[in-house]
Amino acid sequence: MRRQRDRTGAGGELRAVIRGVRRRWRARRIARGGVVVMASLLLALGVSVVGLEATRFTPGAVVAFRWLAWGAVAVALVLAVVRPLLRRVSDEQVALYLEEREPSLKASVLGALEAGRGHVALSPALVEQVVRRAVEGARAVEGGRRIDGPGLYRASGLLTGLTVATLFLLLFGPLGFRQGVTALLPNRDAAAVNPYAILAAPGDLVVARGSDQFIQAELVGFTSEEVYLVTRPDQGNGQRMTMIPRLDGAGFEVLLVGLEAGLAYHVESDGVRSATYRIDVVDLPYVDRMDHEYRFPRYTGLPVRTVEGAGDVAVLAGTTVTLTVHPTRGTPAGRLLVEGEEPRALEVQADGTLTGTFTVTRRGFYRIELGLADGSFVSASPEYTVDLLADQPPSLSFTRPGRDVPASPIEEVYLEAEALDDYGIGELLLVYSVNGAAEDTVSLHADRSGAGGRPLATVTAGHTLYLEDFEVEPGDLVSYYALARDVRQGPGAEVVSDIYFVNVQPFRRDFRQAEQQGGQMPGGQQGQPEEALSELQKQVVAATFNLLRDRERYTADEFGEGVTAVALAQGRVREQVATLAERMNNRGLAAAEERFREIAEMLPEAVAAMEEAEARLRDAEPRAALAPEQQALRVIQKAEESYERFVGQQQPGQGGGGQGGADADDLADLFELELDQLQNQYETVQRGERQQANEEVDELLERLRELARRQQQEAERQRARAAQQQGSASAGGGASAQSQRELADEAEEASRQLQRLARETGDRELAATARQLQEAADAMRRAAADAGNAGTAEAQRALERLEDAQRRLR
Repeated sequence: MRRQRDRTGAGGELRAVIRGVRRRWRARRIARGGVVVMASLLLALGVSVVGLEATRFTPGAVVAFRWLAWGAVAVALVLAVVRPLLRRVSDEQVALYLEEREPSLKASVLGALEAGRGHVALSPALVEQVVRRAVEGARAVEGGRRIDGPGLYRASGLLTGLTVATLFLLLFGPLGFRQGVTALLPNRDAAAVNPYAILAAPGDLVVARGSDQFIQAELVGFTSEEVYLVTRPDQGNGQRMTMIPRLDGAGFEVLLVGLEAGLAYHVESDGVRSATYRIDVVDLPYVDRMDHEYRFPRYTGLPVRTVEGAGDVAVLAGTTVTLTVHPTRGTPAGRLLVEGEEPRALEVQADGTLTGTFTVTRRGFYRIELGLADGSFVSASPEYTVDLLADQPPSLSFTRPGRDVPASPIEEVYLEAEALDDYGIGELLLVYSVNGAAEDTVSLHADRSGAGGRPLATVTAGHTLYLEDFEVEPGDLVSYYALARDVRQGPGAEVVSDIYFVNVQPFRRDFRQAEQQGGQMPGGQQGQPEEALSELQKQVVAATFNLLRDRERYTADEFGEGVTAVALAQGRVREQVATLAERMNNRGLAAAEERFREIAEMLPEAVAAMEEAEARLRDAEPRAALAPEQQALRVIQKAEESYERFVGQQQPGQGGGGQGGADADDLADLFELELDQLQNQYETVQRGERQQANEEVDELLERLRELARRQQQEAERQRARAAQQQGSASAGGGASAQSQRELADEAEEASRQLQRLARETGDRELAATARQLQEAADAMRRAAADAGNAGTAEAQRALERLEDAQRRLR
């Protein structure tokens, strides 16, 4: 019984070895098959995605690649996994497989299997011995685990890697790959999985015979520079037209002009096509032609202008437009629909035309509707653009003297201002103030052209200031500026020049040569007044004045920042003046010389006025700060004048080398010590401002070159389309009109930038260039609105203005 159990136990262990080898063999074959299946899946998906991209996901291609991809995976699964699993492997085959890979067994396992099945007559003891020897050999080779272990591990690792890679691509791979895989899912509609589409508008519609119609297209999921409209008319041959990109970036468009018969259309690009739509043409009234009569605002003095074959409108605000509509057929009524306004009835004339008027107040659109016999209205025109031409504010500058000037208390100072405007100067005023007191105003020009005349577009006028009448003395100052009003009313109709100063000096002042001077002007070198403390205070006054003058150009935050910056600048000047006064007292200069005592008494008065100005500025009241700022300036100038008179008396041989000369040197050192701390800061800021202005001019020059190049292209296109568009109801030219308006916006932006630079630098050439740019922008807007030769002429005029501005700026 014990021998039977031993034999049974050894046989069972041998069978367990055989089962283990068979199981590991199948696991390795399954892992290898899985690798083949995953590799086939990745390859099939990659090929299918590329194919779908190439065919732009057409429904037929989607179905075909579904069969290809999933069919390839199914074949790989059957061949690499299912078939090996269905294969039956006998124990003898397993034993032979084991012994081939483990030669140390020497056919013991196969012999034990043969002996155990009784195919050969052997004694039980011998069979038991054979089985036991086979089991011992199997134990020695770890039950055959060394055969399939490494291969199984490698195949499992490769399968895991491929699976992870596939999941990563499906979850985080390129969008095109994920879209392609989604399209291969069999439960999705083949026509609905396409990520690329073209949306065409307006779709199916009914239009009047002879009307024009814009067709627009938007590309979804892809981009292309070539988009085509394909039409199949009911009569005649089809057409394939190139669509033009819209300037707002919202797709493409093309204008179908004068539709006389119905047609089917679709849009295609880069292998993708939209749905097919239909336009039916019926006999409805439509605008065949339209004429405009422009009555410009009275202040311009411009005559009435008539435009035939008009559509878009580009005029000054306040212009009254009278429309004469010529319909394609008789109509009992009509309406004018202006954006933002109530519909206006058109009057039907005896000759069948319709007339109506509207006044242009803002940019927008308008269109025409014509009536039917049943009292209803149908759209009878496309939307026309209403654009505004800019009425520029006057350009104003002083031609004489155009800068700060010195003058004696009995001198006559002649001031001359020049004002330019597009349509006329209504009023030119000179405003001046003595020592920061209340302002006086002198009228240099007032328009008296009346209803029948035209105002002067250029006005040059002057006025003489008799300083003797003001009873001023050395150190006093007279501030002045000019104000010009346009003949029109409203925002921007009034401009103000920079502020300038007349500095009152002694009737006669003798300056010694620089090498003979016992002292210098306060903070100056070689008697240059532009570096004196008074000049720093003048900058504060001018900055405050400019903030008030340009208030409408700033936002609330920008204006607040500007006021704060001026307050800080005023504080720095105040600190320097206060420190100067303190050091004069500490050195005993005020006690050593009467003139120095006068200066020491004046400086605290200037400090007090500056403190008041600072307080007004911190309270955001820059207008109230102007008076104390100018009072402080006057006191500082008087102190400097006192110092100059003292220095002028210290001639060689007249005490220049005595104590007075030493005191003068001490005072000069004090002035220079305080100024050096601010002078470098101001020079650094001024250099930075000059450099920034130069860089802005360079950038503007490049922009003008690009604008001129693009305008040249638009002028050529306008000439090419003139014959086709002349007399058409769509005078604006669609995308071409939008392009001209876009160029006009850019030219106006460049003009505004030049105007700002002209104000900051006082450069009259920059101001003239800015006006030329605005004229170019106006011509572009008229080119966008006018048809045929008129539009071509305006486009060419705009190009010439741009080229002139470019030459001036260069």
